[in-house]
Amino acid sequence: MSTNSDHLSGNLTCLRVGLIGDPVVHSLSPRFQQAALDACGIVARYELWQTPGDKLVERVRSLCAKDCLGANVTIPHKRAVLPLLDEIDPLAAKIGAVNTIVHRDDYLSGYNTDAPGLLCALQEQGIGKTEPGGQVSLKGYTVVLLGAGGAARGAAFALTGAGIELLIILNRHLERAQMLAADVQQHYDGPVFSLNDPTFLIPHASAIIINATSLGMHEDASMLPNEVLARFDPDTFVYDMIYNPSQTYLLCQARAIGLRTANGLSMLLHQGAQSFTLWTGKPAPLDVMRAALG
Repeated sequence: MSTNSDHLSGNLTCLRVGLIGDPVVHSLSPRFQQAALDACGIVARYELWQTPGDKLVERVRSLCAKDCLGANVTIPHKRAVLPLLDEIDPLAAKIGAVNTIVHRDDYLSGYNTDAPGLLCALQEQGIGKTEPGGQVSLKGYTVVLLGAGGAARGAAFALTGAGIELLIILNRHLERAQMLAADVQQHYDGPVFSLNDPTFLIPHASAIIINATSLGMHEDASMLPNEVLARFDPDTFVYDMIYNPSQTYLLCQARAIGLRTANGLSMLLHQGAQSFTLWTGKPAPLDVMRAALG
């Protein structure tokens, strides 16, 4: 069986890989993925493929071209691409979302690198430990997850898979939080609580607060009032998946009371690095990619 690594060796044709979504114009992926391809001597272009819903089937079919390595997938197509692929990685199937498509041996395979990308981003901040097998362990941590959409779903499965003690899902619509909690409980033995009112949050030691909503991307707002955030222990870590703006209102709130924070740029980097390796069969040049992101 051939691999993408075999396909790349000695290749003189300019290969293609890109981002499928709607919109895609503001994506930073071309910046660091192209830098990685160039650094590894891979003759390929990373492109932006603006794809409305009615063109998704056609776009996915185009990935079967001989010069195509695959694609990243972003909003709003991460779930819609599943039935269009030949095979789905077990983690992506469990999450119900694909963000990376690999073209190999005339097959299209779907993966989710958002989930492991989040764990790598947390580990980079000193959160969790690496087990002998290379997996990230978050044993002993309680996570407050803000949101119950696609990004929150990936995070929930990643975090519970890493062995957290307790998951609290906070969402404006309680039924959506309850639905996500029910799905997670099928694969997780620990407790999962659902809330729609942040005032009911009871702080726990070794807490991680993760924003998986778009709130704060376009407005100065967060799901947590200052008085609620102030209840948490000083060792609480606040992570916002949003990376533009680099300092959301939630992160500013947390920093003002002395909590450690980070934005989503590190998650973007690590999920992209894992996608790169899936496409090429080569280790991602992480330092090159990080420098390209600035």
